[in-house]
Amino acid sequence: MHTAIASSRTLPRRAPAIDIAAQPALSVVTIDVTVPGTSSAAGRRALLAALGEGSRLFVIAVDKRNDCITFRVDVMARSVGDVVGALASALRDATVGRVRAVCLAQSSAQQH
Repeated sequence: MHTAIASSRTLPRRAPAIDIAAQPALSVVTIDVTVPGTSSAAGRRALLAALGEGSRLFVIAVDKRNDCITFRVDVMARSVGDVVGALASALRDATVGRVRAVCLAQSSAQQH
């Protein structure tokens, strides 16, 4: 009779347990932001300074009567609160409109 000897090559490998709930989710946050002025260049600079160069900005309305311009912004963020907080601290006169977040995946980065 042959005795089976277990080796590391024959045993199934088990991945370490990961607490998915503890990992922060990465989302695409889409938000409509109205800023004073009718120049898209000035509004774009202000939004990129607040949210980062990786943000995608689209002009969706220019209101010359009320002297404001509305952008739709797509930004990668951990949460809607992060995006709104960045806007509130950098753009005092901005108005936040429609907000939508789509969770893409759990992030593998850990917060320290």
